[in-house]
Amino acid sequence: MEKRRTLLIVALAILVVVAGAAVGYCLLVPANTFITFQRSGGGTVSFSRRGIELQGPPDRYSTDGFDHIESYVSRLMAPSQKKRFVHIFTPAGDRGFGLYADDVKTEAQLNVQWRQEPQQEAAIRAFFDALGIQPTGDYLAGNGGVPDATRALTFPLTGNAPEVAALTKRILQELCGVSSTEPLEIRYMEK
Repeated sequence: MEKRRTLLIVALAILVVVAGAAVGYCLLVPANTFITFQRSGGGTVSFSRRGIELQGPPDRYSTDGFDHIESYVSRLMAPSQKKRFVHIFTPAGDRGFGLYADDVKTEAQLNVQWRQEPQQEAAIRAFFDALGIQPTGDYLAGNGGVPDATRALTFPLTGNAPEVAALTKRILQELCGVSSTEPLEIRYMEK
């Protein structure tokens, strides 16, 4: 009888700890937050209120990565109830940007360390301003424990898949400094 009572107390204690952790997580982590960790081999593990998601490594193109961009943009712009993402970066992850889509819009998001690279931020704004495109998102985010370190600029993209793909290539070349002959890593995701 005593053993059964001890097991019941231990089970209740575990249940209270798990419930407390779940409530604490929901209170402390905003609903639209994703915490992502890199796995060996290039994959990721993302935590959010919706659960845990494992992603494989991005598609890697050692040559002619630009030739594959339109197929990713076509997938991104295809009708779907899910949010879709395409991240296009050099293998080092230091140059590139992301595209995002839902049923209403397609957008490009570029991040810049505005304190260290004010000329880069000005170039991004001038590029889109010349196209008559104003940002739909402009906010400062923390990076590496430094508050307001990264400026995240989001711009709406219009047109069909070939037009958005052509603009994507221009953004990579003119704003991100990526040559059409450089290796690229491209990741498509849905949430």
